[in-house]
Amino acid sequence: MSPWSGYSIDPAEMESRFCVEDGMAYMDSIFEEPSNEDWDKINDVKQILALIPPREADFVDLYYFKKLRQTDIAEIFGVSQPTVCYRLTRAADRIRFLMYLPPIEKEQMTEDLVGFLSDPLDVRIMILMWETTCQSEVAKKLGVSQGLVRHRFLRSVTRMQDNERFKKYVELFQYVADHLNILREVQRPVWTDNITHCLR
Repeated sequence: MSPWSGYSIDPAEMESRFCVEDGMAYMDSIFEEPSNEDWDKINDVKQILALIPPREADFVDLYYFKKLRQTDIAEIFGVSQPTVCYRLTRAADRIRFLMYLPPIEKEQMTEDLVGFLSDPLDVRIMILMWETTCQSEVAKKLGVSQGLVRHRFLRSVTRMQDNERFKKYVELFQYVADHLNILREVQRPVWTDNITHCLR
């Protein structure tokens, strides 16, 4: 017989036990008595919801905007409360990444990289790493190994560090490197010159 047999737990206590507060703390803070600056962040979050998986966007909307409890959201979607908590934490990570992604115009970056990196494969790797943050996805798209993607990516960043003109790209790619796989499972739209305004 399981030691948990017959043990009943209050849903609110269960929610508090299984929720990873640290992962969502920055999100919670902007929804509690928001300041003017917080309202700006809330509007940014609303725009970014279109860039994360639809289920996660629904969870964020219900939890932060409609103030439903995780246990209620779990019941609506027929999943467990820990699943809701995990997806909320993952959504918060994705939103934070997109909010603080240094704004770069794809066309300009491509032009700059083509003029700096001699191998077109290196250029494609850098662009795809920016678009996906996932070296396995980049490797799959290019038909090469993850090791090659990682080696070429790091080599290109190292080369850029010695060139003052590429300082903004070094910052961008180091940010991407710190958040590898954060956009996994996400269909990001094709980036255009004006889409970055919602991430500033």
